[in-house]
Amino acid sequence: MIQRALKLRPRINLFCAEYSDNDRNALDSSDVLSKDDWTVLQAVNDLLHPFWKVTLRLQGQATDGSYGAIWEVLPSMQYLINALERASEIHTYRKAKHLHICINNALAKLREYSQLLDDSPVYAASLVVNPAIKESYFDRNGRGDAEKKKEDIRAFWAAEYKDKVITGAESDTAAEATPENEVDDTDDLENFIYHQGATSDIQDEYSRYCNESILKKAPPHLLQYWNAQVINIPSLAQMALDFLSIPAMSAECERVFSGSKILISDRRNRLRDDIIEANECLRYWHQKNYFEYGN
Repeated sequence: MIQRALKLRPRINLFCAEYSDNDRNALDSSDVLSKDDWTVLQAVNDLLHPFWKVTLRLQGQATDGSYGAIWEVLPSMQYLINALERASEIHTYRKAKHLHICINNALAKLREYSQLLDDSPVYAASLVVNPAIKESYFDRNGRGDAEKKKEDIRAFWAAEYKDKVITGAESDTAAEATPENEVDDTDDLENFIYHQGATSDIQDEYSRYCNESILKKAPPHLLQYWNAQVINIPSLAQMALDFLSIPAMSAECERVFSGSKILISDRRNRLRDDIIEANECLRYWHQKNYFEYGN
């Protein structure tokens, strides 16, 4: 609304000037926007612009693992905090008391939410599975607690995902139990060739992944990237795919409720829950052209 008003400022001023001179339908002085009012509106518009950008990005469906994925929450939160900190230096208490107070109140609330995000390692861990970011984000934006966050992520990885996923080949091998009286004839040469000099740290999927160079640019399709990594690092790939399926916002869920409300009209008030669910799934798949993939 403010953006639209700023765009139409000349016409609004012309309207106000015309009706200020009209004795019959004259506008009250409090209804006319002064020069200072326009200055405040421009400042508020600039303050809200970062929130507008973040909302548009995070309300997406993260079809390819971005624009609505949970890993984007922490950077977005820090982006907003940085924007308000810069604004607080511009709109000082002496220059604009009311704006300064509003900015500081917003900052306090954002920092509170940021602390709540730190209570769950999922937000930080989901950021690491972006191969163009990994743990470098915490070195740049950790603000003194980078090492603690890294340790929390590694502890979460070790507890929830490390060595939890078994590939098809490993599963077949495990199924073929070796009889007690049969000697294990594992090829020592094979082990020597592929595991020479290997340490427990290098063998750890997460450590090996973090020690590799960061990609200069994020893959355009994160989901496809991690699907391709299932063979080499199955446990870490499972963690990445689990995280990339979590939406950053509940906007998509709210859209489902809105769509269901339209479906259940007065003449359809006896629809069963399974029919409603099936209809919503079909509508969603049709909109996203999933049928062309045979799903």
